Amino acid sequence: MPLCPASLCRRNKAGHGYPTEPPDTMDQPIRITGIFSRKATIRVGTSTTRGTTTSETFWFIKETSDGTFLAQSLDSDFKRQGTPITISRTALFEEYHLEPDLSYRLLSQPLLLGDHYRATAKPAQAEQEYLKLNRIDEENIRANFGLGLLYLSMDKREQAAYIFNQLVGLEETFEPQHKHLFNAFGISLRKKGLFDEALKYYFRARELSDDDDHLLLNIARVYYEQGKLREAEAAAREALSINPDLSEARRLLECIWNAPPGDNLPPLDI
Repeated sequence: MPLCPASLCRRNKAGHGYPTEPPDTMDQPIRITGIFSRKATIRVGTSTTRGTTTSETFWFIKETSDGTFLAQSLDSDFKRQGTPITISRTALFEEYHLEPDLSYRLLSQPLLLGDHYRATAKPAQAEQEYLKLNRIDEENIRANFGLGLLYLSMDKREQAAYIFNQLVGLEETFEPQHKHLFNAFGISLRKKGLFDEALKYYFRARELSDDDDHLLLNIARVYYEQGKLREAEAAAREALSINPDLSEARRLLECIWNAPPGDNLPPLDI
């Protein structure tokens, strides 16, 4: 039986698989997250000197999956303090006021800058921006993914592993539009040889979208690199059942069928 052709079985220089494009999120429900202010009138003084004053506090508020809101007070440095409270939608719109400038500076801007610095190979600056955001919103999905990918690129595996475990453990936060983040994370884990961890993320992505042919191809690649050819073949065949024109899956099947006996499998260029 001929060996897998060298042109097909050599890892490309990029060393990555085929992450799917983020799906169109225009029809996805938008959950409210932001920095809000709340003004309260406080009575001060006694008897003849009694009066009132207005107190303004700032809150990080995030909508949950059941339609209620978690509100946590922020201190003078805009760090979270105290225990979060649950408020209703009515209370949110009647008692709290969105602060767009603060929401941008404290939530949106650090995320955008963190992504930019990570993409331009400036890990120290990227870490600083992601951590700024996590001081307020520890469960911000993109920031946590970004920080995890950054730690992986820096070979800080212990820190990366902690973030991976936290992300996998979150149940209600993830929605279909986050599928591509799990897929991208799985690709980065596979590139580091963390195959079991990569599969956890790929299968978590499958829970969000079970008909993604490229995701199944990535799963097949991991199984191939683990030497689990039967599982790799099954995943590649399933990818082809969804998209018969997926040429990469056909090439992978050729590599599987032509693989030499033993554990010394040729690397992939798929």
